[in-house]
Amino acid sequence: MSIEKEVEKMYREDAEKQKKNQKKKKNGRMATIIVLILILILALLLAKVLGLFGGSGFGFGGGGKDEGSGDGSPERSVTVSAEEESTASEAEKVFDNVKVSGSTYLYKGSEISLEDLVDTFSMEKMNKDVVALIEDDNATQDTMEELTKALDEMGREYVIEDAASAENAEESAAEPAVG
Repeated sequence: MSIEKEVEKMYREDAEKQKKNQKKKKNGRMATIIVLILILILALLLAKVLGLFGGSGFGFGGGGKDEGSGDGSPERSVTVSAEEESTASEAEKVFDNVKVSGSTYLYKGSEISLEDLVDTFSMEKMNKDVVALIEDDNATQDTMEELTKALDEMGREYVIEDAASAENAEESAAEPAVG
């Protein structure tokens, strides 16, 4: 009978070893999964910080509310119809103001050089849906041509607006209708 007890004891020890090995494997798999999840989260956070998800649908990178330009003049968001847009679908455009007065460029209340303005409106730094709203405040022809040529070369969309017509439109919209 002692042989039977020894065999039974060895069988139990073997079964316990197998259970321990299975637990180790299970714990190892779980640790691997947790490490992979942490690596994925870190990669997504790094991508967000670097701005790699500009508008890819991941919820990163400026999909929130317009906060304005920071100088008291908020950027205007306008829906452009298919008739006004060369593409057949409607798209939301954001206008960013540039004022050209004489031979001076004014952006967000400060005088700026053409090179700095081109750098600011570059496709790498600014969303492609931003449209430059150029306000012509008695600008010289050469200055306007330089600006529009630079915007054309970089592929940035723009709209030219006379300062006098913009002021008249604002005044007429502010006056109550008499009738």
